[in-house]
Amino acid sequence: MADVGVPYAGRAGSSALVRLLAASAAFVVLLVATALYVRVGWWRMESACGADGPDSVRTSVSYGWSWQPLGFRCTYGNGDTETALWF
Repeated sequence: MADVGVPYAGRAGSSALVRLLAASAAFVVLLVATALYVRVGWWRMESACGADGPDSVRTSVSYGWSWQPLGFRCTYGNGDTETALWF
């Protein structure tokens, strides 16, 4: 006769493994999405800020990331800045 009240011991281990695999997959997806956002965002920032304009202000541009305000930041030769999360 089988013990009906005793849970299957292997079930707890497989449940923990499934949770670990799901968390690992979510972490990898988040890491890839962040890297993709930074790479494509930086490329778009360089394209938007480095575009030739009618004045010579855009001949000297430095690029970077800003925490305040949050986003990609272009700093022009005359000191003007432009910050956006997505250019």
